Amino acid sequence: MGFHQSLLRFITITCFSSLVLACSNQTVQTPDLPEQEYYEKAQEALEDGLPTTAAKHLKDLTNRYPFGEYTIRAELDLVYAYIEAGDYIAAHAHVERFIKNYPDHSSLDYAYYMRGLTTYKSTESFLGRYLPLDPSERDVSELTTAFNEFSSLLKRYPESKYAPDAKARMVYLRNVIAKHELQVAQFYFKRKAPLSALGRGKAVLENYPSSDSVEDALAVIVQAYIDLNQFDLAQSNIAILRDNYPTSKHLDDNNKFISPRLPKDAAPDFFYWVTLGAID
Repeated sequence: MGFHQSLLRFITITCFSSLVLACSNQTVQTPDLPEQEYYEKAQEALEDGLPTTAAKHLKDLTNRYPFGEYTIRAELDLVYAYIEAGDYIAAHAHVERFIKNYPDHSSLDYAYYMRGLTTYKSTESFLGRYLPLDPSERDVSELTTAFNEFSSLLKRYPESKYAPDAKARMVYLRNVIAKHELQVAQFYFKRKAPLSALGRGKAVLENYPSSDSVEDALAVIVQAYIDLNQFDLAQSNIAILRDNYPTSKHLDDNNKFISPRLPKDAAPDFFYWVTLGAID
Protein backbone atom coordinates (compact mmCIF):
# COMPACT_ATOMS: atom_id res chain seq x y z
CA MET A 1 0.00 0.00 0.00
CA GLY A 2 2.87 2.35 0.85
CA PHE A 3 4.44 1.69 -2.53
CA HIS A 4 1.26 2.63 -4.40
CA GLN A 5 0.87 5.82 -2.37
CA SER A 6 4.47 6.81 -3.14
CA LEU A 7 3.96 6.10 -6.84
CA LEU A 8 0.77 8.17 -6.95
CA ARG A 9 2.51 11.04 -5.18
CA PHE A 10 5.42 10.87 -7.68
CA ILE A 11 3.06 10.96 -10.68
CA THR A 12 1.14 13.90 -9.21
CA ILE A 13 4.30 15.91 -8.56
CA THR A 14 5.66 15.11 -12.03
CA CYS A 15 2.45 16.19 -13.80
CA PHE A 16 2.26 19.38 -11.75
CA SER A 17 5.89 20.23 -12.52
CA SER A 18 5.32 19.64 -16.26
CA LEU A 19 2.28 21.90 -16.21
CA VAL A 20 4.18 24.69 -14.48
CA LEU A 21 7.05 24.35 -16.96
CA ALA A 22 4.71 24.44 -19.93
CA CYS A 23 2.97 27.53 -18.65
CA SER A 24 6.27 29.28 -18.06
CA ASN A 25 7.32 28.62 -21.69
CA GLN A 26 4.15 30.13 -23.24
CA THR A 27 4.38 33.60 -24.78
CA VAL A 28 2.17 36.05 -22.98
CA GLN A 29 -0.20 37.62 -25.55
CA THR A 30 -0.82 41.33 -25.43
CA PRO A 31 -4.42 42.37 -24.81
CA ASP A 32 -6.61 42.89 -27.89
CA LEU A 33 -6.99 46.41 -29.19
CA PRO A 34 -10.43 47.99 -29.22
CA GLU A 35 -12.33 47.17 -32.40
CA GLN A 36 -12.35 50.74 -33.64
CA GLU A 37 -8.59 50.99 -33.25
CA TYR A 38 -8.04 48.00 -35.52
CA TYR A 39 -10.26 49.62 -38.12
CA GLU A 40 -8.58 53.02 -37.86
CA LYS A 41 -5.13 51.46 -38.16
CA ALA A 42 -6.27 49.67 -41.32
CA GLN A 43 -7.58 52.91 -42.84
CA GLU A 44 -4.33 54.71 -42.04
CA ALA A 45 -2.36 51.90 -43.68
CA LEU A 46 -4.49 52.14 -46.82
CA GLU A 47 -3.99 55.90 -46.97
CA ASP A 48 -0.24 55.39 -46.58
CA GLY A 49 -0.16 52.90 -49.46
CA LEU A 50 0.38 49.86 -47.22
CA PRO A 51 -2.41 47.47 -48.26
CA THR A 52 -0.73 44.36 -46.83
CA THR A 53 -0.53 46.02 -43.41
CA ALA A 54 -4.13 47.15 -43.77
CA ALA A 55 -5.22 43.60 -44.61
CA LYS A 56 -3.52 42.32 -41.44
CA HIS A 57 -5.36 44.81 -39.24
CA LEU A 58 -8.67 44.02 -40.93
CA LYS A 59 -8.16 40.28 -40.53
CA ASP A 60 -7.31 40.81 -36.84
CA LEU A 61 -10.51 42.80 -36.45
CA THR A 62 -12.75 40.21 -38.10
CA ASN A 63 -11.10 37.35 -36.19
CA ARG A 64 -11.32 39.02 -32.78
CA TYR A 65 -14.67 40.75 -33.25
CA PRO A 66 -16.69 38.43 -35.56
CA PHE A 67 -19.95 40.17 -34.59
CA GLY A 68 -18.59 43.65 -33.98
CA GLU A 69 -19.78 47.03 -35.13
CA TYR A 70 -17.10 47.31 -37.81
CA THR A 71 -16.95 43.67 -38.90
CA ILE A 72 -19.02 43.77 -42.09
CA ARG A 73 -17.41 47.03 -43.16
CA ALA A 74 -14.01 45.47 -42.53
CA GLU A 75 -14.94 42.43 -44.64
CA LEU A 76 -15.53 44.66 -47.66
CA ASP A 77 -12.46 46.78 -46.99
CA LEU A 78 -10.42 43.59 -46.81
CA VAL A 79 -11.38 42.77 -50.42
CA TYR A 80 -10.13 46.20 -51.49
CA ALA A 81 -6.91 45.78 -49.48
CA TYR A 82 -6.24 42.42 -51.11
CA ILE A 83 -6.71 43.94 -54.57
CA GLU A 84 -4.39 46.81 -53.76
CA ALA A 85 -1.82 44.30 -52.50
CA GLY A 86 -2.12 42.31 -55.74
CA ASP A 87 -3.49 39.22 -54.01
CA TYR A 88 -6.37 38.69 -56.41
CA ILE A 89 -6.97 35.06 -55.48
CA ALA A 90 -7.53 35.99 -51.83
CA ALA A 91 -9.67 38.97 -52.85
CA HIS A 92 -11.91 36.86 -55.08
CA ALA A 93 -12.31 34.09 -52.50
CA HIS A 94 -13.13 36.64 -49.80
CA VAL A 95 -15.74 38.51 -51.82
CA GLU A 96 -17.37 35.23 -52.88
CA ARG A 97 -17.66 34.35 -49.21
CA PHE A 98 -19.15 37.78 -48.45
CA ILE A 99 -21.81 37.34 -51.15
CA LYS A 100 -22.70 33.95 -49.73
CA ASN A 101 -22.77 35.08 -46.08
CA TYR A 102 -24.60 38.40 -46.56
CA PRO A 103 -27.09 37.85 -49.43
CA ASP A 104 -29.31 40.74 -48.30
CA HIS A 105 -26.67 43.31 -47.44
CA SER A 106 -27.20 46.86 -48.68
CA SER A 107 -23.70 46.91 -50.25
CA LEU A 108 -24.12 43.67 -52.17
CA ASP A 109 -23.91 45.52 -55.49
CA TYR A 110 -20.44 46.71 -54.46
CA ALA A 111 -19.51 43.12 -53.61
CA TYR A 112 -20.63 41.92 -57.07
CA TYR A 113 -18.68 44.74 -58.68
CA MET A 114 -15.54 43.90 -56.69
CA ARG A 115 -15.87 40.25 -57.64
CA GLY A 116 -15.70 41.15 -61.32
CA LEU A 117 -12.91 43.62 -60.68
CA THR A 118 -10.72 41.05 -58.92
CA THR A 119 -10.98 38.71 -61.91
CA TYR A 120 -10.43 41.61 -64.32
CA LYS A 121 -7.32 42.73 -62.44
CA SER A 122 -5.93 39.23 -62.27
CA THR A 123 -5.68 39.16 -66.07
CA GLU A 124 -3.09 41.95 -66.00
CA SER A 125 -0.32 39.39 -66.08
CA PHE A 126 3.41 39.87 -66.26
CA LEU A 127 3.36 39.40 -70.04
CA GLY A 128 0.59 41.92 -70.46
CA ARG A 129 2.38 44.55 -68.38
CA TYR A 130 5.95 44.18 -69.52
CA LEU A 131 5.80 42.85 -73.09
CA PRO A 132 4.09 44.42 -76.12
CA LEU A 133 1.61 41.58 -76.23
CA ASP A 134 -1.90 42.18 -77.53
CA PRO A 135 -4.29 40.87 -74.83
CA SER A 136 -6.44 39.31 -77.55
CA GLU A 137 -3.52 36.95 -78.23
CA ARG A 138 -3.57 35.42 -74.75
CA ASP A 139 -5.79 32.90 -73.04
CA VAL A 140 -9.08 34.71 -72.42
CA SER A 141 -10.85 32.36 -70.01
CA GLU A 142 -10.37 34.79 -67.12
CA LEU A 143 -11.55 37.69 -69.27
CA THR A 144 -14.70 35.73 -70.05
CA THR A 145 -15.23 35.07 -66.35
CA ALA A 146 -14.82 38.78 -65.58
CA PHE A 147 -17.29 39.65 -68.34
CA ASN A 148 -19.86 37.25 -66.90
CA GLU A 149 -19.32 38.54 -63.35
CA PHE A 150 -19.85 42.14 -64.42
CA SER A 151 -22.90 40.97 -66.33
CA SER A 152 -24.30 39.47 -63.11
CA LEU A 153 -23.96 42.85 -61.44
CA LEU A 154 -25.87 44.59 -64.23
CA LYS A 155 -28.65 41.99 -64.21
CA ARG A 156 -29.14 42.21 -60.46
CA TYR A 157 -28.45 45.90 -59.92
CA PRO A 158 -28.91 47.80 -63.21
CA GLU A 159 -29.21 51.11 -61.35
CA SER A 160 -26.12 50.59 -59.19
CA LYS A 161 -23.60 53.41 -59.12
CA TYR A 162 -21.00 50.83 -60.12
CA ALA A 163 -22.96 49.86 -63.26
CA PRO A 164 -21.41 52.48 -65.61
CA ASP A 165 -17.87 51.38 -64.82
CA ALA A 166 -18.85 47.73 -65.15
CA LYS A 167 -20.41 48.45 -68.57
CA ALA A 168 -17.28 50.22 -69.76
CA ARG A 169 -15.11 47.30 -68.70
CA MET A 170 -17.50 44.87 -70.39
CA VAL A 171 -17.15 46.77 -73.68
CA TYR A 172 -13.39 46.40 -73.50
CA LEU A 173 -13.62 42.73 -72.51
CA ARG A 174 -16.15 42.00 -75.23
CA ASN A 175 -13.90 43.46 -77.92
CA VAL A 176 -10.80 41.66 -76.69
CA ILE A 177 -12.57 38.30 -76.45
CA ALA A 178 -14.13 38.70 -79.91
CA LYS A 179 -10.78 39.62 -81.41
CA HIS A 180 -9.26 36.58 -79.75
CA GLU A 181 -11.86 34.35 -81.41
CA LEU A 182 -10.74 35.67 -84.79
CA GLN A 183 -7.08 35.16 -83.93
CA VAL A 184 -7.89 31.52 -83.23
CA ALA A 185 -9.86 31.33 -86.49
CA GLN A 186 -6.69 32.37 -88.33
CA PHE A 187 -4.87 29.60 -86.48
CA TYR A 188 -7.40 27.08 -87.79
CA PHE A 189 -7.17 28.44 -91.32
CA LYS A 190 -3.42 27.90 -91.26
CA ARG A 191 -4.02 24.37 -89.99
CA LYS A 192 -6.53 23.76 -92.81
CA ALA A 193 -9.43 23.34 -90.41
CA PRO A 194 -12.13 25.60 -91.90
CA LEU A 195 -14.96 24.02 -89.89
CA SER A 196 -13.26 25.04 -86.65
CA ALA A 197 -12.61 28.52 -88.06
CA LEU A 198 -16.30 28.73 -88.97
CA GLY A 199 -17.23 27.97 -85.35
CA ARG A 200 -15.07 30.83 -84.10
CA GLY A 201 -16.59 33.28 -86.54
CA LYS A 202 -20.10 32.25 -85.57
CA ALA A 203 -19.22 32.54 -81.88
CA VAL A 204 -18.43 36.22 -82.38
CA LEU A 205 -21.77 36.90 -84.07
CA GLU A 206 -23.75 34.92 -81.51
CA ASN A 207 -22.01 35.95 -78.30
CA TYR A 208 -20.59 39.41 -79.09
CA PRO A 209 -22.83 40.90 -81.81
CA SER A 210 -22.05 44.47 -80.72
CA SER A 211 -18.28 44.04 -80.72
CA ASP A 212 -16.03 45.79 -83.21
CA SER A 213 -15.06 42.40 -84.71
CA VAL A 214 -18.37 41.57 -86.40
CA GLU A 215 -17.18 42.69 -89.84
CA ASP A 216 -14.11 40.46 -89.61
CA ALA A 217 -16.20 37.61 -88.22
CA LEU A 218 -18.46 37.73 -91.27
CA ALA A 219 -15.40 37.55 -93.50
CA VAL A 220 -14.12 34.54 -91.58
CA ILE A 221 -17.49 32.83 -92.00
CA VAL A 222 -17.52 33.50 -95.74
CA GLN A 223 -14.00 32.17 -96.21
CA ALA A 224 -14.77 29.08 -94.12
CA TYR A 225 -17.83 28.29 -96.28
CA ILE A 226 -15.73 28.74 -99.43
CA ASP A 227 -13.12 26.32 -98.07
CA LEU A 228 -15.92 23.87 -97.23
CA ASN A 229 -17.30 24.20 -100.78
CA GLN A 230 -20.61 25.53 -99.43
CA PHE A 231 -20.81 28.36 -101.93
CA ASP A 232 -24.50 29.22 -101.47
CA LEU A 233 -23.90 29.90 -97.78
CA ALA A 234 -20.79 31.84 -98.66
CA GLN A 235 -22.76 34.05 -101.07
CA SER A 236 -25.50 34.62 -98.49
CA ASN A 237 -22.97 35.88 -95.96
CA ILE A 238 -21.19 38.03 -98.57
CA ALA A 239 -24.56 39.72 -99.15
CA ILE A 240 -24.88 40.37 -95.41
CA LEU A 241 -21.35 41.77 -95.39
CA ARG A 242 -22.12 44.10 -98.32
CA ASP A 243 -25.39 45.31 -96.79
CA ASN A 244 -23.94 46.07 -93.39
CA TYR A 245 -20.41 47.12 -94.35
CA PRO A 246 -20.55 48.54 -97.92
CA THR A 247 -17.03 49.96 -97.59
CA SER A 248 -15.63 46.86 -95.90
CA LYS A 249 -11.91 46.13 -96.19
CA HIS A 250 -13.00 42.63 -97.22
CA LEU A 251 -14.57 43.98 -100.45
CA ASP A 252 -12.55 45.30 -103.35
CA ASP A 253 -13.45 48.19 -105.66
CA ASN A 254 -15.66 45.87 -107.68
CA ASN A 255 -17.47 44.71 -104.56
CA LYS A 256 -15.78 41.32 -104.75
CA PHE A 257 -14.85 39.39 -101.64
CA ILE A 258 -11.27 39.56 -100.33
CA SER A 259 -10.06 36.64 -98.24
CA PRO A 260 -9.43 37.47 -94.57
CA ARG A 261 -6.84 34.71 -94.26
CA LEU A 262 -3.25 35.57 -93.45
CA PRO A 263 -0.95 35.48 -96.50
CA LYS A 264 0.80 32.12 -96.83
CA ASP A 265 4.18 33.71 -96.14
CA ALA A 266 2.99 35.75 -93.15
CA ALA A 267 4.94 34.98 -90.00
CA PRO A 268 2.65 34.66 -86.96
CA ASP A 269 3.43 36.71 -83.89
CA PHE A 270 5.93 34.76 -81.80
CA PHE A 271 4.25 35.25 -78.45
CA TYR A 272 0.82 34.43 -79.86
CA TRP A 273 1.81 30.99 -81.08
CA VAL A 274 3.84 30.34 -77.92
CA THR A 275 1.15 31.40 -75.47
CA LEU A 276 -2.10 30.59 -77.30
CA GLY A 277 -4.41 29.19 -74.66
CA ALA A 278 -1.53 28.26 -72.38
CA ILE A 279 -0.18 31.30 -70.57
CA ASP A 280 -2.23 34.04 -68.94
